[in-house]
Amino acid sequence: MLTNIFLISLSMTAVILILLIISPLLNNRFSAKWRYFVWLILALRLIIPFRLEMPDAPVNISAPKNQIIIFRQEGIPLTIVDKSFVEKGNSSTGSADYAPIITLKELLTVIWAFGAVAFFLFHIISYLIFKRRIKRYCDTVNSDIIQNVLDDMKIKRKPQFLKCSKIASPMMIGFFKPMILLPDAEYSNNEFSVILKHELTHYKRCDIWYKLLLVIANSVHWFNPLVYLMARRANRDLEYFCDDVVVKNSDINYRKEYSMAILKAMQSVEATTLSTYLNGGKKNG
Repeated sequence: MLTNIFLISLSMTAVILILLIISPLLNNRFSAKWRYFVWLILALRLIIPFRLEMPDAPVNISAPKNQIIIFRQEGIPLTIVDKSFVEKGNSSTGSADYAPIITLKELLTVIWAFGAVAFFLFHIISYLIFKRRIKRYCDTVNSDIIQNVLDDMKIKRKPQFLKCSKIASPMMIGFFKPMILLPDAEYSNNEFSVILKHELTHYKRCDIWYKLLLVIANSVHWFNPLVYLMARRANRDLEYFCDDVVVKNSDINYRKEYSMAILKAMQSVEATTLSTYLNGGKKNG
């Protein structure tokens, strides 16, 4: 499986690089929607550990099969030798001075697995700590504006709305029980309405799960710097796509009003990756 992961990472690196190069050229012709779904397809491909077999593949990488690493009992690597060297019976390799051998592929697998698990746990634990830290500062909030926006967007199964004094920017968290967190700040009715539409758009599209998928893809390919860049661009385009949906078919005045409301709500805030906080969007107008 490790060989497949490396091959997938290599092939996807070329695809990601091409997309990053051509994206600025296509931005004026295509909306953020196409990038949102392209990143989604790439993320899905990155987490599937099976590669499609192609005849006469241009790139073929095979893992070394005959090399092994011999460890002393103190745990210090001695050397990398050919497997046949051991099989021919060098007496020193079978003596009590050495511990059991481990192949190079096994060593690389252990290193990869440790990095993948560590990366994923870091984000999950950070998310759980964030939820626990803000819990005591949250209170349920209800208003006619919330219900009006829910009705306007035809949302019947609404998320929980909470006002939180510990955050500086609106956001949504929660996978199975989504919560929209609103800062303890003063907004006009129009500002409050557009902020709600922004976060409820994330809610309708299940963007929290989209972000989790990016984290999983990044975890599997933690060794590939272009996957980190892809995840950042995907998160940015997720916000851009949300902006496009909210202002669709609206006039110039509403677009300006929306932009001002988002700029007012947007703060430089430290938040969990697994949330839809306002970390930047494009100007509409």
